[in-house]
Amino acid sequence: MKPPRKDKCDCGILDRWSNEPDHPVRFDPALNEYFIASKSGGKYQIYYCPFCGGATPESRRSSLFAHVTDKEQQRIYSLFSGISTERQVIDKFGRPDEERQVGAMVMHPEKDGKPARGEAFRTLVYKNLSTVADICFNISDGGRARGTWIQKHIGNQDGQPSPRPYGSPEAGSPSGQA
Repeated sequence: MKPPRKDKCDCGILDRWSNEPDHPVRFDPALNEYFIASKSGGKYQIYYCPFCGGATPESRRSSLFAHVTDKEQQRIYSLFSGISTERQVIDKFGRPDEERQVGAMVMHPEKDGKPARGEAFRTLVYKNLSTVADICFNISDGGRARGTWIQKHIGNQDGQPSPRPYGSPEAGSPSGQA
């Protein structure tokens, strides 16, 4: 039977699990988030306790990134105007601050009998066109450019350590218990 949803998890099971070295449930104190860690390095955030149905703690994730106002978003989108090729990007903004050979990936799921497929794009990154966002242009094999932006990382504001990987013995839960 599905547990009813509550405002807050109060059963403590996530905390207990996150303190077990061989359990995949972890707690990230910097983000104030519980997650399931896969052995391949993936992380799957937990929003509700599977035992009591209570919500997990409020995430601090947004505090790690700069805020992009609506006005700044509009200004950034105006930078993309009239740009459709890599040559136009470089002519307008010069050499990028960074070039990532695989900077973006897009997965297209199976649909209407057509198989799933994935695409990888080379990305040109400009770090000084905005104080709060990196401006990126994903470049297709044919040289077509598509503008995107990513909030700038402003770091861990409380100095908390990163969570331990799956299977490691160090503590990483809200209670700090080993």
